[in-house]
Amino acid sequence: MLRTLDRAFAADGLSPAGPPCTKLFVRGEPVVRAGAWGDERLASRARHDVFAWARAAQTHDWALFRALVTGLELWFATRGLPQGRIEAEIFYGRYRETPGGIHREACSNLHLVVAGEKTMDFWTGNAWPPSGTAVREDWDPESGAQEQYLSDLAPRDHRDRARSLTAARGQGFAWDAGTWHVGRSADAPSLALNVAAYGRGPARQGPLLRSWSDRFAGEVPGDWLEAYRRHLGTDGSAGDLLANLSGLGMRPPRPTQAGGPLAGPARRRAPVLWHGDGRVLRIAALGASIQVPDRADVRDWLGEVLRSREANPNGPAGCRPVARWLRARGALTGRTGT
Repeated sequence: MLRTLDRAFAADGLSPAGPPCTKLFVRGEPVVRAGAWGDERLASRARHDVFAWARAAQTHDWALFRALVTGLELWFATRGLPQGRIEAEIFYGRYRETPGGIHREACSNLHLVVAGEKTMDFWTGNAWPPSGTAVREDWDPESGAQEQYLSDLAPRDHRDRARSLTAARGQGFAWDAGTWHVGRSADAPSLALNVAAYGRGPARQGPLLRSWSDRFAGEVPGDWLEAYRRHLGTDGSAGDLLANLSGLGMRPPRPTQAGGPLAGPARRRAPVLWHGDGRVLRIAALGASIQVPDRADVRDWLGEVLRSREANPNGPAGCRPVARWLRARGALTGRTGT
């Protein structure tokens, strides 16, 4: 995970003109010096007040992207997909509070501690924030989703009104959009992976769209696909919608990135989606889609592959181009023939 954070800082260094994907704070102050992360990474284990963060972490690590899609499919099928994007964030450091202090955003969060120990303080209820508290407004640079900060309140002065939870490695937290919170890892460095599911507007929970069944896998009904289009507010094609859904709304890494889908065998299959209109069958997996003639043998084979891990990874001769694509994408195990 730290190597992914390294790649995120390196990518920011190569693209200084765009919105930053990383942040580094030392003793509460932002550091933007080139190469600063490499220096602080070495020093952070012995020093307080080092905080590093990266968004869109899954775009820098194919294995992470694939693991998130495979592992979180049921989570989002049950919970529902947001109107905005879903992104993985990495938090690392030894810090007394998240820079910016108590805040809330228009995203729900699944926060998983990978190393060390981390505490989150949450403030809820109609009596929070205290009357007269100044609220600083900010907006996500990509989606325009609202963020709010209580910069004038020192978190330690209000912990008696918070619900404080601590998680060690292998544990975590989940909270809805619009929940006031702050994180801390003061005693030793911690490393955490956060999955943020964004709405498109105010810093509170927005509409969610649940799966047509108990999973985001298999044949997608046409009426559900149109509901998904309206939910996202997009005019993209059916192939675009399926590709987006097959990555759970997360942007995948670039196909040419080292460690990408062509780099080695898949250890576990990822969800496969398809939708046909009688002429064209669109098939999607892990953030990409292809289209082939809509034929019964391909549909039948896709259904068999979804139902059973013992299914023939090649299928009938007419299915082999699809099988090779799924295999190269990392969504199908087993060797595919020519």
